[in-house]
Formats: sequence, C-alpha cells, structure tokens
Amino acid sequence: MALSPVLEPPSSQSTIASTTTQTPFTPSQRRSATLRSDLKSLFLRTRKAQLQDAQAIHQLIDSFSHDGTLLPRSYAEICANIRTFTIVETHTHQFLGCAALHVYGPHLAEIRSIVVRPDIKGCGAGGQLVHELMRQAEARGIKCLCLFTRIPNFFEHFHFRTTERQALTDKVLKDCLHCARRNACDETAMALGELPAPRDLPRADFFLPHQATELVQLQV
Repeated sequence: MALSPVLEPPSSQSTIASTTTQTPFTPSQRRSATLRSDLKSLFLRTRKAQLQDAQAIHQLIDSFSHDGTLLPRSYAEICANIRTFTIVETHTHQFLGCAALHVYGPHLAEIRSIVVRPDIKGCGAGGQLVHELMRQAEARGIKCLCLFTRIPNFFEHFHFRTTERQALTDKVLKDCLHCARRNACDETAMALGELPAPRDLPRADFFLPHQATELVQLQV
C-alpha cells in the first residue's frame, strides 16, 4: 500500500466560488466541495482492489464509457478481474479512482480503465495510480508498459512516449480488433520501456490509412 501527501492543489476553486453567490449547492456539490477542501490536508493511498470495491469501480468506469472515453466493462467482468485493479482513496477510505494493470506477458503490460472522480481532478489521484502501476510492472519484470489515451500530455510527465498502434500487437488483437472505431480512433498509443518484438497482424489492412478530407464552403 502506498501512502503519500497530496501535492497538487485543487484546480477549480474559482468555479466553485463563483456559483455560491447565485445557486445553493446540491448535497452532491457540497460533498464534493468539502472533499476537495479536505484533500489539502488528507493523505492519498493506493491499494489492491477487493471485491467490495467492484461496485464503485463499475459505476465510475460506466460513467466514462458512454462517450467512448473508456471501454465499457461489465460488473461481472470487473469482479472476475478484480485482482488486476488498484484503487486510490483517502486515508479515511473515500474512493477516488481506479486503474487496472493487464499483463500480456513479461514483454508487455497495459494500463487500462484508469479514471478518477471528476470532482477531485487535479488533486494528484491520477498520478498516484500511474506511479503505483509502474511500480507493479517493474516488480514483475515487465519490459514494456503501454496505454491508449486522449490526454498524452499527462502521461508524458511519466516518460511515456507516443508509438504506433501496430507496435502493440497484443493490445490490438485483444481490443482494437473488435472496436468499431479502430479506423477512426482518436486515442494516442503510448509506451514506456522496450517495445515488444514486431509481429504480423492478421491482415495487412487492419488499420485503414486516414483519408485526407477537403472542406467545402456551402453557398447559402
């Protein structure tokens, strides 16, 4: 279990302050504002998830899967794979976020389903999860750690670098093969460490090349 102080201050205090003079907080908003305030003095810790955490994990992932931010995962799937999950929480056991480490073998592991509650964004919980999964991968002797993300700048702080999706064959065959958006993917493939040895994909046209498009001005 990793325990460390919160190093990043809340990033949306001005937003909270501007609403108080116009509209009363809802109970949910009051709890979020209180938590963000408390996080200045609380400690965050990461630990391996237990079955009792599955419901909170499922609800958080589900809230980010409708717009494609995260791949959907059923409650049953989360329960079956609970050992792959790590959660971040306050030392008073308030659930803040989660991430999973999917191991393909000693050559590759993937950070997936990494998400924190939006009301505590900027408090360092995401960084805690990344550091912990990096530690787990290193402890297992994993040569390469990968992920697909829409926020590559965040992971660059942890020395992940952009790479070609085709270089991560195991990930491509597990998820991309069945993804309807594989030829219009807006996620960036990133990796840390030694890339796996090249392997052929099932067919050469697995990823169609991006087609150049021209804008046409409509005459009204």
